[in-house]
Amino acid sequence: MQQFDYTELIEIIQQKIDVSAYSIGFINNVITTRMEQLKIETPFMYAAIISHDESEIEKIKANLTNSHSLFFRNRLTFETLRQVYLPVIMTQKKDEDEIRIWSAGCAGGQEPYTLAILMESVINNWKSELKYRIFATDSNFKEIERAVLGIYSKADIVNLTWHEIDTWFTHSAKRYSLVPQLKKNVQFELFDLFDNDCNCPRTSIFGGFDIIMLANVLIYYKEEMQNKLLKRLKSCKTKQGIIITGETEREIFLRNEYVELYPNSCIFR
Repeated sequence: MQQFDYTELIEIIQQKIDVSAYSIGFINNVITTRMEQLKIETPFMYAAIISHDESEIEKIKANLTNSHSLFFRNRLTFETLRQVYLPVIMTQKKDEDEIRIWSAGCAGGQEPYTLAILMESVINNWKSELKYRIFATDSNFKEIERAVLGIYSKADIVNLTWHEIDTWFTHSAKRYSLVPQLKKNVQFELFDLFDNDCNCPRTSIFGGFDIIMLANVLIYYKEEMQNKLLKRLKSCKTKQGIIITGETEREIFLRNEYVELYPNSCIFR
C-alpha cells in the first residue's frame, strides 16, 4: 500500500480515543493494517468511516491493545532466570516468605504461566517450601478472559518441550488446557500501566516485586511514556528486584542506565 501522511487521521482518532501515549510508527501501522483489511485506498476515505462508525473506532482500540505472546518466548532469558537468578533469590528468602512476581502486559497468559512453570520447576528441584505469587495484568479484558480460561492452541505452545506439555497440560485434538495446579498461584487483573491512581496492581497492595516482567510493551509507546513507565516500575520492585524485558527493548533499558545482569539476557536491575 502507498505510504500516506496520517496526521489528520490521527487527530480524528484522538477525538474518539486517547492515543497520545503511543508512538507514531505504531499508530501508523495500526491504521495501515485496518485500511488494507477494509480495502480502503486513501486516508480521506478511512476518515469518513471512523467519523461516523463507532464500531471501527472499537476495532482500532482493540488493535492498539492487542498483543501476541508465546510460552517461553525467549528461552535464554528464562533459562538464565532458572539457572542463575532464582537460586540466588531463594537463598535470600525464608521459608515463610514468598517470591512476588508481576507480569505486566500478560496478554493471553502465556507469560505468567511460563513464569509459574519455571517457579514450580525450581522449587521442586530445590525441594523447597518457598511460596510464590504471580500478579498478571493487561489492559485488554478479552485477553484477561482468555488467560483465566487457560486454553491454548498448538501455535501457542510451540516453544515448550514434550515434558513440559505432558506435565502442565491436558490436551485433546488441537486444544491444550492448563492443569489447575499451575493456575493456583497466578491471579489476573485488568490494569492500565498508565493508571493515574496506582503504580502497580491493586491486588498486590504494596508492590514489593522481586521480579517484574515487561516484555514487548515499551516499543509501542513514545520515549517520554517509556521513561514514565520505567520510573513507575522501579518504584514497584524491591531494592534487589529485577525487570525482564524483550530483546527489542534492551536498548531502551540501557539508555536509561539500567544494568543488564547477564549478557543478552534481557534481565535488568
